[in-house]
Amino acid sequence: MKHSEFISWFGFPFIAALLSFYGFLTVPSLQAQTEAIIAGAKKEGRVGYYTSQNIVAANALIKSFQKKYPYLKVDLFRLGGRALLTRTLSETQAGKHNFDVISMNIMEIQLLKKRGLLARYLSPEAKGIAEGLKDKKGFWTAMRINQFIIGYNTSMISGKEVPKDWWDLLNPMWKGGKIGVDRDATVWYASLLQYWGSERGIGFMKKLSAQEPHLERGNTLRTQMMTAGQFPLAIVHAHKVEIFKAIGAPLDWVTTADPIVTQPNVLSVASHAPHPNAGRLFLDYLLSKEGQLIVREKGSMPARSDIPPPAPQLDQSKLKLHYVDAALAENYKRYHKEYQEIFR
Repeated sequence: MKHSEFISWFGFPFIAALLSFYGFLTVPSLQAQTEAIIAGAKKEGRVGYYTSQNIVAANALIKSFQKKYPYLKVDLFRLGGRALLTRTLSETQAGKHNFDVISMNIMEIQLLKKRGLLARYLSPEAKGIAEGLKDKKGFWTAMRINQFIIGYNTSMISGKEVPKDWWDLLNPMWKGGKIGVDRDATVWYASLLQYWGSERGIGFMKKLSAQEPHLERGNTLRTQMMTAGQFPLAIVHAHKVEIFKAIGAPLDWVTTADPIVTQPNVLSVASHAPHPNAGRLFLDYLLSKEGQLIVREKGSMPARSDIPPPAPQLDQSKLKLHYVDAALAENYKRYHKEYQEIFR
């Protein structure tokens, strides 16, 4: 049968349907999906955004989004991670569904997923996000990442003294308040135990605790204290060090550590979203190149792999990454208790 006869025999609608089934005509369907979301969003008129993100960065993203979609108003509610989780759970238990989109750390978002509070949404913008930074079923996608690294004060140590890996922190020369450590680094702790194995990981943590580190909550605060010379080393976030470096602080960080625990701050759409279309449109924008450039501009590390990092050292392809596994949330309380018992 000739090609023309084949088309004539089966008919173009059948051929189009067949090609669409096998994925050859995805662009028109994607365009139609986007147009439908925009049309629905216009009718809804607003979107509720719950976030643990820096308020300045959140407002910048909202301002840019509303400029692009002037018919939508974003209602922002911002709290710290654990406080936001508690607030969200309390509201939903009371039957209140106020948010359309929520952004928080992966461990916290996993608890909302377990409660059935998140909807599946495979954003077309998620294609720019690495596989380890998005849920395979579409329940969440990373907007930005935090990376646990060894930072150091270049005015206090240099050359061969600079650690090359986590295990170098166990050198006796760093004993006695010379390492800044978070009072609650449960995510970092659990991820290293998963990567190294429980026995080896706990062994490291106990030896690190025996170094009598300076325990202080808050990555920004520890970075400031390290800059001021209160301790030469600290376990902090990589992008925080880069921010301080950019304004002249005598800081740098270890890029050779194995692994560099990478924790995504993720976005999800609520399963009971009062404005589901507006929520999806807002989430798409936050993951888009335009939105991610604003994330970078405001000092965070964007999740998209096709956007250059804020600083050359943050090039993800040159780091030994270990993405935080959302499944660790199942045993979060146990990990938290263990960490607190080790680092008293």
